[in-house]
Amino acid sequence: MLIFALATVAWASGARADPTRTATVAVSTASVAPDGQEPDADVFDAAFADEAAPFDQEARFVEAVEVVGNTKTDRQVILERIQVEVGDLVNEARIEESRLRLLGTGFFKSVEFSLRRGSNRGRVLLVVEVEERNTILVDELYLGYSRVSPFFGGFGLAETNFLGRGVTVGGSFVLGRDRRSLELRAFAPSISGTPLQISGSAILLQGAEVLDEDDLQGQQLTYRRLGGTLGVGFRVGMAQRVSLIYRLESVRADRLPNLDPALLRQAPSIQFDDSVLSSLTARYERDTRDDPFMPTQGNRVALTAEVGTTLIGSTYEFSKYTVELSQAFLLFEEHSLELHFYGGLVQGHTPFFNQFFISDFAYFAWNRDSLPRNAQLNFSESNDYDDLVASAGAIYGVPVLRGKDLLYRMWLYGGLEFTATASLDELQEDPTGRGVGGTIPLSFDLGVKFDTFIGNFTLSLSYMLDLVF
Repeated sequence: MLIFALATVAWASGARADPTRTATVAVSTASVAPDGQEPDADVFDAAFADEAAPFDQEARFVEAVEVVGNTKTDRQVILERIQVEVGDLVNEARIEESRLRLLGTGFFKSVEFSLRRGSNRGRVLLVVEVEERNTILVDELYLGYSRVSPFFGGFGLAETNFLGRGVTVGGSFVLGRDRRSLELRAFAPSISGTPLQISGSAILLQGAEVLDEDDLQGQQLTYRRLGGTLGVGFRVGMAQRVSLIYRLESVRADRLPNLDPALLRQAPSIQFDDSVLSSLTARYERDTRDDPFMPTQGNRVALTAEVGTTLIGSTYEFSKYTVELSQAFLLFEEHSLELHFYGGLVQGHTPFFNQFFISDFAYFAWNRDSLPRNAQLNFSESNDYDDLVASAGAIYGVPVLRGKDLLYRMWLYGGLEFTATASLDELQEDPTGRGVGGTIPLSFDLGVKFDTFIGNFTLSLSYMLDLVF
């Protein structure tokens, strides 16, 4: 009900959305004269010999903004992402920012800007022509098997432009032996045209963790989670926002029988019986990428600090800090390179599912049967959760196909990742720490990425190797 209410309020107020998936489409913009430069009469007349004028002419003032091609997306959703307003001087940088913001929504396959003659000399119409794409997407696809779960599967769906108002609503589920999860979420990036943003999520989860990797049929730690988040954010600049998120979950972990004390010490960190996870998270994010799935330009910065304390009803006292950085580069013949870094630290006592899991960051973990978590569930036999993580890598993409109707783009890609995790307790006992858990820190991947009518998909060599080996 919370998710539905958030989506309804945001739709009624004409909210706009940030993407969960986007399309990378080459569009053209040209340069403009520096701000404050007066147009030459001959150049002005020559520029408007045709109906449309490029951006490489003398600076002009915007008399009006015209939007063309939007059959589903509300016009106001588009206008709110354009950094050039009526009365402004045409500016190359702002036009480029506007193009990236519109492409970054994932609502459009292409975006083009052009100028048309205005009512008087020195005045122009700024024309924004968009080609819309499907925004009901399969944004997650879970499929695999392991020695713990002979088969697990599920998927997620998201509508990133709900009723054309730019609101994101979605959900996902996954099922496997002794494990199941259902998640719902909603995000409204603008309320009534103001910088105010709201978000919400809900989770219902039943999971299990292997205690002894040498006895997979033995005792498991079983637990349940029920709760969600409610967030309020504000736009503070171009492609930037700050937010405050409250998280509340009821957690129940079944007590374990009298086991070997050494085995109990290796069990994931959680309080038995009933407990409450209550926390506040402050988050700052700046994202100027043209496409989060396969970016060719722009960068992303995300900083978070989460605090759980008894002052707000939490059973767990902890703090958690993360930093995410990425930078994309457009190389020759539309080849792309993305460099990224992720770092994290947990202090205090937090449930294991709120710690770091090495397979969530590395393409694969050497000498360890470990898979990335799916919908926050661990389907592998490893239960090695840590307080520290550092991961850095690069992805190189080569476009091989550009389609139109069903398959928009296809890339071949290769990736390298250096990942290390450690526990604070182990660092105190051993100056070298666990580091990478006795594994080699380097992992790699090769595969194919698809941007399609129904969503983005990746065929990953490393994931298949994890499943097989």
